[in-house]
Amino acid sequence: MPIVYASNSGYMLKSDTLGWIGARAAASADNVYDDPTNGNQSYAMAVLHSSSRGGNMYTIRRSFLWFDTSGIGQVSQASLKIYGYSSGTADVIAVKSTAYGGDGSASLVAADYNNFATGSGNDYSSEITTWSTSGYNTITLNAAALTDIKNNDALIVCLMEYDYDHQDQVPSSVDIKSGMYYDNRTGTDYDPYLDYTLPVYGNDVMGVATGSISKVTGVATASIEKVIGV
Repeated sequence: MPIVYASNSGYMLKSDTLGWIGARAAASADNVYDDPTNGNQSYAMAVLHSSSRGGNMYTIRRSFLWFDTSGIGQVSQASLKIYGYSSGTADVIAVKSTAYGGDGSASLVAADYNNFATGSGNDYSSEITTWSTSGYNTITLNAAALTDIKNNDALIVCLMEYDYDHQDQVPSSVDIKSGMYYDNRTGTDYDPYLDYTLPVYGNDVMGVATGSISKVTGVATASIEKVIGV
C-alpha cells in the first residue's frame, strides 16, 4: 500500500493550578516542541493531575502531525502508523486539527494547542485502548478522515488522550501517558506515516489500473464522474 511520511510532527503541553478547564481549554500552550529532542517523547499524549497543600495541578500534552495529501485522491481506507515509545498507559484518539497554519505553511506554535475539534465529523478514529512501546501502532481512520484526505492538500491530526482530555472529564490523581517517535530523527525507521489504499476499479486506462491514477490533467480522479461521456 502507498505511504506518506509526516512532513512535520511535534507536541505541546499546558499546566494549570487553578482548575481543569484552565489546562484543557487554554488558548495557548506553555511549551511547544516542534522539533522534539531525540525525536521521541514518553509524554506525547498525556493527562496528569496531582494535589497537595498548594492546590491542584493539571497538565495536558497533545501531539500534532501534518501530512502532505496533495497527490492523493480517493482512498478506500487509510490508517496512521505511530511508533510507540517508553509509555503506553493513555488511551489515544486522532482528531481533526488546523495546526501548522492550517495548510502546513507554518511551524507548530503555542496558539495551536487548542486548534482541534472533536465529535462527529471531527474525530478521525475511534478510541485506541492499547499502545505498543516497541513497534508501530495502527490508528484506523474513519470516513471523516478519508474525505479530508480526498478533498484537502493536507491532513492535519491532533493525537490526544481519550478518557479525560477528549471526553472532557476532570481527572483525579492520575498520571497516564503514551509515548511516540516524531519525524525529526535521522532516517524514517520510526517516523509517523499515513498508510492508504486506493480504490479498485473494474477497468484500465491504456493498461494502467484506474485505482493507480490519482489525477487526470491535474484533476483528482475522485472528482471526475465521466470521461468523454463514459
